[in-house]
Amino acid sequence: MVRFNFTRDDLARIRFATEPAPLAEAQLALIELRRAASQPGRARSRPWLREARQAFPETARPLLELLGPRGPWPSFMDCWAPDVDEALEFVRETPRADLRDELACLWLDRPGRPRTWLQNLADGDADAMEELVRALRDLYRAVVEPRWDSVLSSFHGDVARRRPLLAAGGHQALFDTLHRHLRWRHDGLERQGDSSEYDLGGGGLLLVPSVFWSGAPLFATGDGIRLKNALVYAAEPVEGGTGNDSLAALLGFTRAALLRALREPRTTENLASAVGISLSSASEHAKALRDADLIQTLREGRSLRHSLTPLGRTLLG
Repeated sequence: MVRFNFTRDDLARIRFATEPAPLAEAQLALIELRRAASQPGRARSRPWLREARQAFPETARPLLELLGPRGPWPSFMDCWAPDVDEALEFVRETPRADLRDELACLWLDRPGRPRTWLQNLADGDADAMEELVRALRDLYRAVVEPRWDSVLSSFHGDVARRRPLLAAGGHQALFDTLHRHLRWRHDGLERQGDSSEYDLGGGGLLLVPSVFWSGAPLFATGDGIRLKNALVYAAEPVEGGTGNDSLAALLGFTRAALLRALREPRTTENLASAVGISLSSASEHAKALRDADLIQTLREGRSLRHSLTPLGRTLLG
């Protein structure tokens, strides 16, 4: 059993990522590709896997030695920044001691010796690091970037559905919805897996829905300095799947996320909070949806309350 232990401070610091993490999504997409290679039926149910396999760049092949179909995977690339260049710079700045320790642990249960470039990377060689950065960037551009609008829509739609659970029912109500193998027990979050236990140390937990990942939630442990404690879970799929979100293509990802959030009526303030945008932006997008006869708005005291019209419900399916 893998377990995260929470203090009172940790519970107060549970929060959702504000934007998807492009570098993390690229790595998870590659791991999904590796998993699909050993499970022939998997690609049939997720068309983007076939497309990604064809688009996989030769320059990203070094990553195959770091990101196999099963963990452990190195954590020095666990960056949740919403900008891919910022995330790649984060990888570049990994301390040499961290590279050496993580890559040594990665090879403990593997036969033979790692390739020369990996040995050089562990030694902090600048050329080896640039080879890694180029591989990550090219993987992102080939597999993730063409699907980014869909990633944004799925991410914001998932957060919009789950954030009210955290606000109304607390952490336990939220965790119960993430995966059947995840459970809250004795002031800690547990997941089936290898036996390991971690203390969050008051830093809280970052919740990161992933559009490409389809497995059980992943625990990413932080060091309190560079790396954050995070829980990565599979975002609920939206219409069209990862490769083609037809609603986002029609409305734009923000308006699609707002429309999905309005499966239950909300005030403008609640709508902005659910989707993670400003109040003025929520008002502007709500007006556009109202003008298109997808939502209706009623005044309740000092607040405006929005709900779906029959056309809006039909569009959501």
